[in-house]
Amino acid sequence: MPKITALISTYNSSGYIQAAVQSILDQTFKDFELIIIDDGSTDDTLVKLGQFTDPRIRLVIHEQNQGLIRSLNEGIELATGEYIARMDADDIAVLDRFEHQVAFLDANPQVGVLGGLMKWLHNNEPIPKPITHHGIRCWQLFHTCLCHPTIMMRTRVLHDHAIRYDEQYPHAEDYELWDRLGHITQLANLPQYVHYYRAHVGQVSIQHAILQEQSAKKVHYNQLRSIGITPTDEEYAIHMQLAHFKVPIYNSEAYYKAIDWVSKLIVSNHYAQIYDGKQLESVLNRCLIYSGKIPEGVYESD
Repeated sequence: MPKITALISTYNSSGYIQAAVQSILDQTFKDFELIIIDDGSTDDTLVKLGQFTDPRIRLVIHEQNQGLIRSLNEGIELATGEYIARMDADDIAVLDRFEHQVAFLDANPQVGVLGGLMKWLHNNEPIPKPITHHGIRCWQLFHTCLCHPTIMMRTRVLHDHAIRYDEQYPHAEDYELWDRLGHITQLANLPQYVHYYRAHVGQVSIQHAILQEQSAKKVHYNQLRSIGITPTDEEYAIHMQLAHFKVPIYNSEAYYKAIDWVSKLIVSNHYAQIYDGKQLESVLNRCLIYSGKIPEGVYESD
């Protein structure tokens, strides 16, 4: 049994797939299998994949496109590794990614989901994220803090709790999954860079931005209901202002409404005990403090 199952689902990724696969095959940590699921590609992705002869590759071919969520769930069923490492078909993994993530997970059995920091491939600019379990959980009230293609998960956690990606959250299936997993295992990000993220017009997050936003909203409502809140439309709009550091701080009426919403979140969580109270207060205060500013360093204490 390999230590890691690396999992790539690809659909019409011929322009990027070889570089993505090669960055996995070249990892300094060698004990892994690489499951590649071609989800009905109509370009020459399969031709590009056919040029690889590494015996660690297990290629699964779908005659018809089934969608990312079904492909990933199939990959989980096929995985034989102790850990499952996600990878996207259009990105580049840093060559010692697996080495660092395996070392961390081996040393921290309480952590079931581990990500890492990323940089944009086109300009090498960092994409900051919180590091600690409580920091990630609280920031995830607003947006995902675990970058999907950096993730390494304990296979046992998924199987023991019968957890899979949920098809009701298209294009935010990872966000919803981390939210569920955060209730049963610890989450973490490595403080070093493990991944280069490629931005391009064919990207799923760009092509399906509206559907992604709708799915993320469903996650937000689940989170808020878990602490006893069903937000009004106005309250949810304020929640999104906090998420994007766009509370209108020079509009006193709007600013005090935001403070009221922050207080409601803190008090409701105090009774529900879902999120770490001190961490939540810190995160919400920074959402206010950084509004109207470039939020550099906003995650530094998390």
